[in-house]
Amino acid sequence: MRSPLHLRGDIHMPVITAESVAAENAAAVKAAEASEKRPKRRNPKGKLGIFITCVTVMLALFHLYTSAFGLLPAMQQRSFHITFILFLIFLLYPATKNSPADKPTALDWVLAIAAAVSSFYIFVMYVSIANRGGMHTELELYLGATMILLTFEASRRVLGYALPIFCAFFLFFAYYGRSMPGPFKHFGLSVPRIIEELYLTTDGLFGLVSGVSATYIFLFILFGAFLSSTGTSQFFNDFAMALTGHKKGGPAKIAVISSALMGTVSGSTSANVATTGAFTIPLMKKIGYPPYYAGAVEAAASTGGQIMPPVLGSAAFIIADSVGVPYLKVIVASIVPALLYFWGIWCCLSLQASKLNLKGLNKEDLPKISSVVMKGGYKSLPLFVIIYFLVQGYNPLYSACWGIGAAVLLSFFKKEDRLNIRSFIATLEDGSKSALSVAVACTLVGVVIGMMGATGIALRIGDAILSYTAGQLTMTLIVTMAIALLLGMGMPTTASYVMASAVAVPALVTIGCKPLDVHFFVFFFAVLSSVTPPVCVGAYTAAGMAGANPNKTAFTAVKMALSGFIVPFVFIYSPEILLTNVENWFLFTQALITAIIGVFVLSAAIESYLLDKLSWIERVAAFAAALCMIVPGWRSDAVGLAILALLYFLGCRRVTARLAG
Repeated sequence: MRSPLHLRGDIHMPVITAESVAAENAAAVKAAEASEKRPKRRNPKGKLGIFITCVTVMLALFHLYTSAFGLLPAMQQRSFHITFILFLIFLLYPATKNSPADKPTALDWVLAIAAAVSSFYIFVMYVSIANRGGMHTELELYLGATMILLTFEASRRVLGYALPIFCAFFLFFAYYGRSMPGPFKHFGLSVPRIIEELYLTTDGLFGLVSGVSATYIFLFILFGAFLSSTGTSQFFNDFAMALTGHKKGGPAKIAVISSALMGTVSGSTSANVATTGAFTIPLMKKIGYPPYYAGAVEAAASTGGQIMPPVLGSAAFIIADSVGVPYLKVIVASIVPALLYFWGIWCCLSLQASKLNLKGLNKEDLPKISSVVMKGGYKSLPLFVIIYFLVQGYNPLYSACWGIGAAVLLSFFKKEDRLNIRSFIATLEDGSKSALSVAVACTLVGVVIGMMGATGIALRIGDAILSYTAGQLTMTLIVTMAIALLLGMGMPTTASYVMASAVAVPALVTIGCKPLDVHFFVFFFAVLSSVTPPVCVGAYTAAGMAGANPNKTAFTAVKMALSGFIVPFVFIYSPEILLTNVENWFLFTQALITAIIGVFVLSAAIESYLLDKLSWIERVAAFAAALCMIVPGWRSDAVGLAILALLYFLGCRRVTARLAG
């Protein structure tokens, strides 16, 4: 981009060049890294680097082989997976900021080997453990205690203190059950019983959630690594720029489109921010958006990436297994909520751009969409390959294997994207390393699930919620929302969703809500915790890259994501808005159209702008109109449309009067 851009009023904007964007990208990434409180992952070189590469490649090949030719028995599949995960974490993640940044210490090696041995023991002794029917040996108690402690330490190194502290609370709760008050009192578990439950059964560290990590999640993260290494993420950025770069506030809309596209394969808000934000945040700042607003746009859009099918932030597979429905049904259910969420952000950006008189980038400086599609459109074919196999009824693992195979084959279309042996190995390594944080979170969450199952507290908490809310649906939903947001503070979405669903789903199912709808309700708010203060990793990452105030960025991101806080209530009260619940297509179409209009009016209320700046009374009226139209029903729709018509008339009159004057 060589020509100067006059984008905001008559202000002469600086020239945007590839070099300037690259320089600002580097500065943004550096700022983001500086904002992190935890030590960075090591990137060892030399013989140690070769050793790490071999281990990560072995892990990736194991998952590819078992996905293509058949999984091992559950305990063996999960224990082999966790063995490699814990071993790699202790070698790659320093214990403290003062630990060596280039190589593991002697203690790291000891812990890595101890963790690997304690987990691999389950793999080797699986048949013996199964035949003993719950009887354990003294050695297994020691190995189990070692693995539990080291799983906590590995999680602390990768994820910080929030998740380990929360899970530790459940260990104390299980042990001191007789001292707990009221409905939380139980018989209490002995230390050997706790270790046995967490180490020797499929209800603890090797439970359902780690099982999903050891199958679906890992393979789809690996699939994302192959898409990235073959240039698909760059195609997503180019496609978004060609499609929306010339529109009002174009770079912000590039962030929305590219984050939505990246969200189809990415399972992390922070990963989305780092991937797309390094390019879009500098552009947004250059055309006139304040730094905090640019960061908020990227944070809100990247958060929405986790509700985009087919991966849903790696939680789609857990939802399917928990509810007992086909994975494809989960994908179909997510389509309308995801579109409404991104539509809300899009409307906020358009109204903000109109209010600030922000123009888009010069069209001649942008790639043509036809050229982008012709040159790189084929790179998106692996996604369609996966969808095809899913629609044909194949399981997600088999489908993902074909998707990875398609990505590898398509890389040979162009020399610059071609995967040779070196880049193929590097992709396997990147995929394995990217899976570490999600995998250890899924493993540690097994502590919560195991202790809740062993003590029977899950149903009691559900009963306590219903007792507190008197079984009233709205109050139960609000309490569930609060639980999901609180549990999501500083935790990966998958972990917070699993814990919140274990606590809150039984209560909502008891009062008549559909299980899949309830799991989606909880999942939505687990995702939104990434931008909800006081601890919002996605917003803080974006703020670091934008050089903006973290709290201001976070609160602005919450405003932009406000439709996401309302849509879950809509599909609980009116399930027909989800494609999986459609019985009458006319009612569904009516509900969808009015919801789209309602989200637009909600955005107008958030930005305080509709044709012209809204007064506070008009803003309140816009909120009321939005709620009336978002909630399905012809009476509420009529009221909302009437208020919107009045607001539009008043805005037109003010604009006409100003132009005449």
